[in-house]
Amino acid sequence: MAKKDTKNEKKTELVHDDAEVVARVEKMMEPDTKKPQPATAEMSEPTTAPEVTELPVPKEPLKIKILRDNEAADTDEPVSAPLLTGDSAEAEGPQVPETTPEPEVLPAEADSQHVSETDGSPEDPKTAEAVEDIVRREGDELLKAEDEKLAEAFKPPAPKTFFQKLRSTLGDIWKDPRKRKVLLGSLAMLILIIGVVPVSRYFVLNTVGVRASASIQVLDKSTLQPLKNVEVTLRGVSALTDESGLAKLEKVKLGSTQLKIERRAFAVIERKVTVGWGSNPLGEERLQPTGTQYAFMVTDYLSGQGIKKAEATSGDASAFSDESGKILLTMENPADELEIQITSDGRRTETFTMSGDAKGERKIQMVPARKHAYISRRDEGRYDVYAAYADGKEETLVLKGTGNERDDIVLVPHPTDDVIALVSTRDGKHNEDGYLLSTLTIVDLRTKSSETVQSSERIQLTGWFGDRLVYVRVVSGASAGNPQRNRLMAYHYKDDTNNELAASNYFNDVMAVRDRIYYAPSGAYQNGVNVSLFSVKADGSDKKIILDKEVWNMFRTEHDHIALAAPGAWYDYRIGDERPVKLGGEPARLTSRVFADSPNSEKSLWVDIRDGKGTLIVHDTKNNKDKTLRTQSGLKNPVRWLNDSTVVYRVKTDMETADYALSLDGGDPKKIADVTNTDGIDRWYYY
Repeated sequence: MAKKDTKNEKKTELVHDDAEVVARVEKMMEPDTKKPQPATAEMSEPTTAPEVTELPVPKEPLKIKILRDNEAADTDEPVSAPLLTGDSAEAEGPQVPETTPEPEVLPAEADSQHVSETDGSPEDPKTAEAVEDIVRREGDELLKAEDEKLAEAFKPPAPKTFFQKLRSTLGDIWKDPRKRKVLLGSLAMLILIIGVVPVSRYFVLNTVGVRASASIQVLDKSTLQPLKNVEVTLRGVSALTDESGLAKLEKVKLGSTQLKIERRAFAVIERKVTVGWGSNPLGEERLQPTGTQYAFMVTDYLSGQGIKKAEATSGDASAFSDESGKILLTMENPADELEIQITSDGRRTETFTMSGDAKGERKIQMVPARKHAYISRRDEGRYDVYAAYADGKEETLVLKGTGNERDDIVLVPHPTDDVIALVSTRDGKHNEDGYLLSTLTIVDLRTKSSETVQSSERIQLTGWFGDRLVYVRVVSGASAGNPQRNRLMAYHYKDDTNNELAASNYFNDVMAVRDRIYYAPSGAYQNGVNVSLFSVKADGSDKKIILDKEVWNMFRTEHDHIALAAPGAWYDYRIGDERPVKLGGEPARLTSRVFADSPNSEKSLWVDIRDGKGTLIVHDTKNNKDKTLRTQSGLKNPVRWLNDSTVVYRVKTDMETADYALSLDGGDPKKIADVTNTDGIDRWYYY
């Protein structure tokens, strides 16, 4: 009989008062019926299992003794069947073997009784000890596995997450109609409370990321004019006011908060506001000046009228003029000497210095920002290009003459840009017959740079169309009978591209009207081809035939009418119509007016001779009415616009040849400079 290994004995006490858990443990402890049950080596006769009776589930903690596979019961104790309780015992019933099994030797006893197969002698003690150690380790592993099974059986279920609990709870509530109604009612009430109570409403909207915008206008309380660069702060969001005094704040949190408005030399304003959903116009605020104020009166140089929205700045201080042109500039702790700058849209910037102790009102006169360009022959034989402002100040030499110029110089300024087109013989080039060639030059008044576009026997300018200059050139060296001796060209001064719009032996007439060019090719050497009155845009697009016959002359009798002279007939063409209307005879008035449209195309200038004096007339394109601006001896073309309200005209008398500036808003004309009488855009001339 093998000794009991006290080291391998392990008693496990399981304490649990749950009948279900006890049943699970008992089931795990049931013996495998397929596996032979261990028996003592001394059993020689079959034993009968004791009668199994149903045992009640103990109320006291159940104690189970677990035997290892390598352990055997005491030899003096009979081997009994496993204890069954409850339903398990009833199901199994009495276990009585049908036959007496062969005596089975337990592993421990077999090891002790092992006899060497070779010599029949017992194994030596070392071998027995090694075998015993192997058996012990295997038993430990088996016991560990059984312990893990027991621990798993008693392991509490994993706790549910918050969302699992919430989903489970909501599912249970939703299944119950009464609870579902209560839930829906509670949600409706909660939404109503959130929507009605501002604090909760704004809290929820801010939490989900809803943001709003706000705007406010800030004025100077002393002048009621907008204040620029005023800092406005609302719920941590800041913005500066623009030229209209308007500050716009974006991505502002909702709810009640403090509005703060501050600027140097003005009293700070703080007030409580509520930012709601969407845009929030907060009205206007007027800041009280607290610093030193300086007064300026800003007027137009030509008309004498006050200039509204002129801005005076010095450092970070700024102020705008009112309707009368008055500015009150407020400064904090001004220096002994101040540098003041007055600006106004479309006018020259005026900069000056003044004492910080200056008192009283200072008068400032402003002129258009664009300079007027003209030709002056101050040195014998040289025609120079100059530019000056309307008050004659800051005159600069833009392009120095070469001494090769004839007196038939043509200068045409761009309608809006500081660029001019100049036709002269300044390059001194000649054709094969020694004839001096004309050169088209583009001059930049700001950079004083120039670019030669083309040289030809003759160049006549038609007009500017945006950035394109349209002109007619006579091809150098071409014979008189060449059907393409005259070319109608369009030069894009920014792209430096030159495109041909039409060609003919010569053109009877060419005229620029609004956004189109009207041209009448001669029938000479054309063999009846390409002989009509045409209309085309400066980019070469939208070419049309206005009259399908040769036209000898065009007379612009009114701003929107052209009289056409054709072989044996006269026509009146209203600009924009598809076809002209045939007249019964020659029109009473055949004076061709040369119109110069304003930059905004709302008005147009033209010169008429009345009672021997030149008369400058402005035509209003909206109401189709004329107004006389100036009548003066020697007043003549060319005329031009410096801006939409300031014009320049020329006077040529025995006393002077000069250019004058005049405002449509009133006032007397002011002389800009003495000039050389050169041509501009005039009616078509013939070669």
